[in-house]
Amino acid sequence: MIGAVTGLLYVMSLVVGLWVLVKLVAGRPVLLKNTSDRALFWTISATEAVVLLQAIIGFVLMFVSDREIHRLTFGAYLIGLLLLLPLGTWWSLGDRSRGGTAVLLVAVTTLAAMVLRLSQIWAGYA
Repeated sequence: MIGAVTGLLYVMSLVVGLWVLVKLVAGRPVLLKNTSDRALFWTISATEAVVLLQAIIGFVLMFVSDREIHRLTFGAYLIGLLLLLPLGTWWSLGDRSRGGTAVLLVAVTTLAAMVLRLSQIWAGYA
């Protein structure tokens, strides 16, 4: 995998995760009517764009590389990464309680863990 894209995903998920954690501790739901929440939404959207880039690169490298990796697991992780943030954001926007914000925090934390696991699979530790 491309180290710069993976590193960028770690940084972006950390930034979004801290942002959501502050909202969770403050007891504020994610509401798009707030300027800060719109900025959070755009940051999540930018993170999803990098996830899409990672998925495209991953699928291309999976088929053109001669690496010995478990392709089904690798592909499943790439697809799972694509679905994670949109589902977490959708849930958070629909549930206007602390629980909705917590779901978004879990989604962002899971994103970082899945990127780490994706890197391990790419390195041959499947």
